[in-house]
Amino acid sequence: MDNLHLVQFAPPSFPSTTASGPVSTSPASARLEGFVPEPSDAIRTFVFMANLYAQEATGDPAASASPERVVHRLRGSNESLTYIFALVQGKPPLGEVSALGLPQIPSTGECPDYDYVGFIHVSIPLLEERNTADVDFVLDVNFLPLPGEEMDDDAQHIAATLVKHGLDISRKLGRTTVQTGSLHSDDTTADADPFTAFYRQAGFSIKHAERQIVVPVPEQPATALVPAGLGTHVWPDYDIPDEYVDDVIALLSVASEDSLTGDLSVEPIQWNRQRLEEAHGRLRSRNAHTLIIALVDEASSAVVALTEIGRHAASDPEVAEWTMTVTHRERRRHQYASRLKLLALTALRDRWPEVERTYSSIGVDDEAMNRIYSGLNAEGISQSEAWELALN
Repeated sequence: MDNLHLVQFAPPSFPSTTASGPVSTSPASARLEGFVPEPSDAIRTFVFMANLYAQEATGDPAASASPERVVHRLRGSNESLTYIFALVQGKPPLGEVSALGLPQIPSTGECPDYDYVGFIHVSIPLLEERNTADVDFVLDVNFLPLPGEEMDDDAQHIAATLVKHGLDISRKLGRTTVQTGSLHSDDTTADADPFTAFYRQAGFSIKHAERQIVVPVPEQPATALVPAGLGTHVWPDYDIPDEYVDDVIALLSVASEDSLTGDLSVEPIQWNRQRLEEAHGRLRSRNAHTLIIALVDEASSAVVALTEIGRHAASDPEVAEWTMTVTHRERRRHQYASRLKLLALTALRDRWPEVERTYSSIGVDDEAMNRIYSGLNAEGISQSEAWELALN
């Protein structure tokens, strides 16, 4: 296949509000919180193609992201930068040249029509893992093989070209480690992902595996028996009383440090008050929401365990995601995590009554968390692998 050209999505233009720190409380700023400029047709095409594959792999229409959420990611933050590229067929697109030397196409507003054959999504962390690029690849639907079918020659050429460009971009961004992922149905192997063969050809190897699950939210969640001496707290949108903030920060750091990630090259997130406030700011700017459910030792007022559930603006209102569960290291083996999950389902039903399903991704080898979710009638919908390559 000839006449393939790589283009870059231009950064979106947002009003001058602060996305990662304290935001002005003026009426004008309040109106702009959660504002997202109109995603371009290029963004909508990328999102459609990415969602289509995820939905085919999982068999679940909720496996999707919204165009607005992608525009927010493309905006970047002090924690990470996101880039999106498209491989187009035909005449070379004309546009302003990016810092990476590629013509740019609009991510918001009007955008010319192009013949897209695939996309590359690149995220680079700025605080931890500053040598790593997280890269995802998407084929246009016309080249995506049906389950069990072989890729035709054109599709193979496009997939190989996308992977090559992804590695080249990572080098240009100064990264020495590239991580990517494969996704497939729960009853298949990694070879079911159309890019797996090309990851192997490029030298990637699997470092970690996870399974994606869905947990139904019962109309009347089971009652959790809270041990004597512990109290339950629910904090929406990081509205955490100051007396508990330092304990929450410590537990967030523990959650990152103790996360099971196989042999993947990762660095734990070091939380502090500034980082928590910045996360709160990003939550507001995205018009997203979260619930933190905590167990607190009533005698010492120490937070001993947390779980968190989140929702994204413009996503399915019946869906929420588990984002974190952690217990203080000295208070483990008392089934606090199991009790927190039940308490969270009750809080979810009370505060977000429209939510019917919750989703999570957990390590295949994480026996404890798999057992906890099994007790909540979790159903596996897909599996994924994290691949890694050290660049020469």
